[in-house]
Amino acid sequence: MIMKKLMSVLLAVLLLAALGVSAYAESGIGVEPGQAMPDFTVSLTDGTTATLSELLKEKDLVVLNVFASWCGPCEREFPEMETVYQANSDRMVILSVSGDPNDTMEIISNYKTSHSLSFPMGLAGDALDFLTVPGFPTTIFIDKEGKVGFIKVGAFTSQEEFEDKVNNFLSPNYDGKPLASEKAVSLTPYLFALQAVSMLFLLIGRWCLLRKAGKPGWHSLIPFLNSYKEFSLCWNGWFGVLTDVCTIGAFISTMLGLGTVVYYAVLAVKLILFIPESLKLANAFGKGKVVGVLLMIPGLREFGRFILGVSKAQYRQNDPKESMA
Repeated sequence: MIMKKLMSVLLAVLLLAALGVSAYAESGIGVEPGQAMPDFTVSLTDGTTATLSELLKEKDLVVLNVFASWCGPCEREFPEMETVYQANSDRMVILSVSGDPNDTMEIISNYKTSHSLSFPMGLAGDALDFLTVPGFPTTIFIDKEGKVGFIKVGAFTSQEEFEDKVNNFLSPNYDGKPLASEKAVSLTPYLFALQAVSMLFLLIGRWCLLRKAGKPGWHSLIPFLNSYKEFSLCWNGWFGVLTDVCTIGAFISTMLGLGTVVYYAVLAVKLILFIPESLKLANAFGKGKVVGVLLMIPGLREFGRFILGVSKAQYRQNDPKESMA
């Protein structure tokens, strides 16, 4: 009965995810290919400004790239864009501006330097308020006539893909006809769906595990207390609270821009704590080290605990000599 209900919830969540992708793909940004791009002026990291109409007096193509300093796909496509820009800088310019209000000019300046990017970078500010950017990065190609020639929502997957679009607008055969907009497939709805299903399995799994161990299942509903009680089944409960603290610490480090080193260091500590707890939990249900290893892996951990919780396996008290609780 429980499994049927879970499958229904899973299908519902995945359906919502699919609808989310469709909505994402149909979203507009305020301008369309073939339309004249409104003139704008943005501030740059070198203290100057860049105005679209002025750039078009000297260049045949302006590539407006709206990104964010924390955006992974943006970071991955920049080296490829830089290579193409270096080869065509006499006829085109890439104007890359952050659309994240939390980014400052100092952050973008340091970003530009650390990533060895030579094209102009700055902040979108209020100058691009006429755009509704559905996600980072969003790139708009503006031809010599000031018209929107192409819109890409999402990162370019290769240098060749970006170069092909640039060559289209710099070609002597360019006839002024715009290209159809492209939207990269967003994995975000699916990731949220997976996270939602994982949390559902986590909740049910913890409830069942605690009940089998003779503890009230409602402990699984209370943040921090749920980890404390689960760890206390076979190890020191306070280490469970520490794993939650590590999760929060990783999130805060990302929000504060402390760097990937801090983020992964905190997650490493969390994983290290999972090792003895996972092995002892598997042993408590009469399972071997293979199951214990699976319980350490993010993603599989939630589903593994769910299977232990709803299976017919019964919790058995560990040898007090082996327990650190």
